[in-house]
Amino acid sequence: MKFNFPCLALVLGLMASFGCAPDLPEDVTTLDVVYTNFNPDFDFAQGTTFAIPENVPIISENPPPQGQQPPFIDFVAGRSILGAIRANMLSRGYTQVNQFSDPDFIILPYVPESNSLLFDYNWWFWEWWIPNIGTGFGWRYPGFQPLVVTSVSTNSLVVQMVNMRGTSSTNELEVDWVVIVNGALTGSQTSNTDRAVAGINQAFIQSPYIQK
Repeated sequence: MKFNFPCLALVLGLMASFGCAPDLPEDVTTLDVVYTNFNPDFDFAQGTTFAIPENVPIISENPPPQGQQPPFIDFVAGRSILGAIRANMLSRGYTQVNQFSDPDFIILPYVPESNSLLFDYNWWFWEWWIPNIGTGFGWRYPGFQPLVVTSVSTNSLVVQMVNMRGTSSTNELEVDWVVIVNGALTGSQTSNTDRAVAGINQAFIQSPYIQK
């Protein structure tokens, strides 16, 4: 299932129109867009602990069979992204724990393989990190709808913050914060790392409600 973001699509459309302008941007980083959305009814101070995976996976429309690991992005860029998320969460007063230590939140960063923004994929995808996370679970976006318009640039970074205390009776996990860093991983290894980290930092700047 493919979902899109109207605000992001509008910005990307405007950027495409710059092709007719005489003064084009000299650096791709000047076109970076950081999109955030959240559940306005959720109090992020309810949680104390968080967990994040050891690698940043790539999600495709045809994920690997159950029990198999997905492909991951470059190790250096992945560790930098995870480090930026960790540093920002710690600075907001949260404590990182192991994924098996019953965290209040899990933070799931991933990269869609194509320019189709995937929010609905096979339920077992994250079992490479959290075994038996839940048969047949899905995502629920209470109070906001990030699932709406066209596409993003290939190699964009997506982050979802999942409230592990908000599992519904239908076995859906509550997602209370979404981030898209458009095209963050398009370029050299150094550029990828710098742009992704800058995007994560900007996402937290845009999200003062994430505070213990």
